[in-house]
Amino acid sequence: MVWEGHKRGIFKTWAECQQQTRGYAQARFKSFKTLAEAKKALLDPMSVTSIKKTKYYVVWQGNTPGIYTDWDEARKSIKGATKPKYKTFGSKELAQKAFAEGPENYEGRSFKTSKSLTKEQLERIGQPIDMSLSVDAACNGRTGVFEYQGVITDSRTRVFHGGPWKNGTNNVGEFLALVHGLAYLKKNRSDLPIYSDSRTAMAWVKRGKANSTAKDPKTIELLMRAEKWLAENSWDNPIMKWETKAWGDIPADFNRK
Repeated sequence: MVWEGHKRGIFKTWAECQQQTRGYAQARFKSFKTLAEAKKALLDPMSVTSIKKTKYYVVWQGNTPGIYTDWDEARKSIKGATKPKYKTFGSKELAQKAFAEGPENYEGRSFKTSKSLTKEQLERIGQPIDMSLSVDAACNGRTGVFEYQGVITDSRTRVFHGGPWKNGTNNVGEFLALVHGLAYLKKNRSDLPIYSDSRTAMAWVKRGKANSTAKDPKTIELLMRAEKWLAENSWDNPIMKWETKAWGDIPADFNRK
C-alpha cells in the first residue's frame, strides 16, 4: 500500500509497489496481510502511523518486570536495577513469547543501541517490512567454523540453513546467506524483499564476486557456486540493509554475542 509515491494506491506485489516508491523522496508505504486492512489504511493513514511506531519493550529483570509499550515506562523499570535484562520487539505476540521464554534465548539482543539515534532519525528510518526474508551468519573467530540461515522476518520462521563449514569468515557466511536467500525466493517465485545487516555482503552480491581468501576446498566450492548463480540469474527482489541501531538485531541472528 503506497500513501506517498509516484502513484498512490494498493498494489498486489512488491515489484508494483517498488515502481511507485523507487526514487521518490520520503515515500510512505507498508505491507498488509489482507485487502480489507489495506483499504482501511488508504482511507485513514494516520491510524496506521500510530500502529507502525508501536514497539513492545520486554523487561525480564528490572524494578518491575513486564511488557511495556512506552519507552519512558520501560526505562523507569530498569533505571537503577542491577544487571537489567530487556529487549524491544515489533509485535505484541513476539513480546509475549519472549517474556514467557525468559532472557536466555535473547542474550546480547537488547535495544540499548537505539539510544544512539534521535527520535527524528528513528522516524526517518521507519520500521522494517514485516513480509520479507532476513538472512544472517555466525562465525567462530578462533576456529573459522561458520554457518548461515534465512528466516521470515515477522515470524522468525527458519526457511533454510547452511553449514557448519570450515575456514570461513562472517562476511563469507553473510554473502552465501544472501545468495541462498535470492535463490530460495526465485525458486518459490516470491517477490519478497530480503534484509541483510552486512554492507560488505551486499556489496559482494552487487558486483557478483566475493573478496575472500578462503583455503578450505568446501568453502571455495560454495563461493564458486554462489558466484556462478549470480552470473547466471537475475532477480527483482530488493536487497535492503537491516538497520540494527533502530530495530535491534536482525531476526536471523544466531544470538551468540
